[in-house]
Amino acid sequence: MKKAEILLAAAASAFLFALGLPNEVFHYGFPILGYVALIPLYCAMAAAPSAGFAALAMALYGALQHAISSYWLFFFHDYAIWTLGGTSVAYFIIYLVAGLYLGYFQKKSGAWRPLTFALFWTCLEYLKSVGFLGYPWGLLPYTQTRFLPLLQIADATGIYGISFLLAFINACLAELCLCWPEMAAAAGRRRDAALGAGSSAAGRASAACSSGSETAAVSAPGRALGWPRTARCLEAGAALFLIFLAYGTLRLAAPPRERGSIEAVLVQQNSDSWTNDEAGSIAKNMDLARTAIAAGRAEGRRPDIILFSESSLNRPYRDFPRWFSENPRGDSFAGFIRSNGAYLLTGSPQILDYENIKMTNSVVLIAPDGRQVDDYAKQHPVPFAESIPFWDYPKFRAFMQNVVGVSMTFVMGTRCTIFELPAASGVYRFGAPICFEDAFPGVCRGFVQRGADLLINLTNDSWSKTDSSEIQHFAAARFRAIEYRMPLVRSTNGGVSCVVGPTGRVLDSMPLFTASAKMMRVPVNEHVDTFYLVFGDLFAWICLAVFGLWFILLALRDRAALRDRAGAEEKDASRG
Repeated sequence: MKKAEILLAAAASAFLFALGLPNEVFHYGFPILGYVALIPLYCAMAAAPSAGFAALAMALYGALQHAISSYWLFFFHDYAIWTLGGTSVAYFIIYLVAGLYLGYFQKKSGAWRPLTFALFWTCLEYLKSVGFLGYPWGLLPYTQTRFLPLLQIADATGIYGISFLLAFINACLAELCLCWPEMAAAAGRRRDAALGAGSSAAGRASAACSSGSETAAVSAPGRALGWPRTARCLEAGAALFLIFLAYGTLRLAAPPRERGSIEAVLVQQNSDSWTNDEAGSIAKNMDLARTAIAAGRAEGRRPDIILFSESSLNRPYRDFPRWFSENPRGDSFAGFIRSNGAYLLTGSPQILDYENIKMTNSVVLIAPDGRQVDDYAKQHPVPFAESIPFWDYPKFRAFMQNVVGVSMTFVMGTRCTIFELPAASGVYRFGAPICFEDAFPGVCRGFVQRGADLLINLTNDSWSKTDSSEIQHFAAARFRAIEYRMPLVRSTNGGVSCVVGPTGRVLDSMPLFTASAKMMRVPVNEHVDTFYLVFGDLFAWICLAVFGLWFILLALRDRAALRDRAGAEEKDASRG
């Protein structure tokens, strides 16, 4: 492959990958692309003439894939140049460094090249998804969001087991593509030999690729491993896929036993995220909730809890009792709470320091008598949007305020609150990850380890204005239900507002970007100590350990080879 073709192949992978994820054309993704999207990139990395050019191809892939799949970041108010442009540049740099490692491994791993690629991709998706700057979007497993049997392995390996499987299948199919020209040429020469067009010795030699003989691993750019080894890789990939599928089928057939249920009113107000009409927003929430409550009572159902979305209140509920008892005018929020006999969970900031405007992005649980029972402050804020490092330094703060346009930052929460909800069928405990926290398994694992029976997520990312953004968020969050085998409830401003069962199946939902409310039954199942709950990202850490050890061994082997070569050259020089 020429250099231009290598870069074009990397760009093609970025486009195919983005098309495989939830997007505006295929709202829930295009699953088959999850198995083939990385083939052009794999072939490009194999054909790269140098480690530096391999890194460039990888960087181009990373920046394009992020920009295409997360293009909705452009709609983040006035910060598009930072949210989309800045992150795309960051991904270019991150994948540039990652490409140096992948290019090195692809050249040095020989017959283990497909396995190396799968390990690398798993480690890459894990590392880009954790920590303060973690962004668990655009991962291979999200291409399979409609394929429930395959997703069930997440209760053992987390999503990274699926990353490994899909990356390995991509690598095996890429090796088949690399080997195909040799196989076709060998078949043609054998056919010519059979027709007397060549000597039998030449025919035997040319048929080596497609015969059962072992073909030595070739490290030259763009060369295949040979058909026998490629065939074994394909067999291993197929076997692993069938194992995952069998496991998922068994899991779907035996869901956890239900021990009770909650009647929850999910309110999706579909309001403009950037307006400051707090009273109007609250009034809209209340009207929608009343309609859903009336419909439920007509069926003999009563709500246990009402769920407003993140940031539904612009001021702390506990600090402004008079305002909430008087607003909205003529139909107060406090009166609404007391009239329904149900608990209410809503987004509401908590101000820690009024003088210096230090606040948290929080949710609060309000009892039917109007008393605030407890609150939870977001522990994993959106970096550089909700929480900005070095904000306390005046010069940096002035830069962010005057150049970027960010006027304030949130304080990170430190307490993993477990709320208690008395319901008709019992008292249940829940954790309430806020907004994109439900995309982080570690955050949600903390709630479950502290005894949560279910997870309730309040989100407001309707600013994205795109179906793909809402569904991408849902695709990431849905894995939490599977990992911990418990229900997940998402009450959002624009979608996806839904109830997800412990197998990841959507039990009830509302259409995107529609002002609506609905009383939904939330089943609460018996607690299950899944492997993932107990051991967390053990699979990802094993991949990191194996990959790191492999790198050390290859580096030591290269050093030994250089030392031997230097010694041989010294001997030759002394003889001369």
